[in-house]
Amino acid sequence: MKIFILNKPDHSKDEQLESFTVDHSGKRMTTNQGIRVSNDDDSLKAGTRGPTIMEDFHFREKMTHFDHERIPERVVHARGSGAHGFFQVYEPVPELTQAKFLQDPSIQTPVFVRFSTVLGSKGSADTVRDT
Repeated sequence: MKIFILNKPDHSKDEQLESFTVDHSGKRMTTNQGIRVSNDDDSLKAGTRGPTIMEDFHFREKMTHFDHERIPERVVHARGSGAHGFFQVYEPVPELTQAKFLQDPSIQTPVFVRFSTVLGSKGSADTVRDT
């Protein structure tokens, strides 16, 4: 018979976060223009499973914010291309690695390669970004 002793849960992180917690009770949710909204989880639709209608201004406002959100880390990698294929070594290279797919010329390893256009569009200078 095994007996498991459960430790008391550690709430130290919750206690650290309490000083940064804001109480929003009693405050109403509003749109960007200050119009009160009771619920922003649902959208107005034409019928039970129909499309969202244009009169749902709050949903359109939320989608506009979502569509125009800018994530700086992703901007430079937004463009690129990729290629599917396989990798096959011509000669074994035991002096460089022990990876099996680099030791046997008969092994074909499926790969996907992404080519990012971090350096800019066609014709842009390569000196703009220090790679």
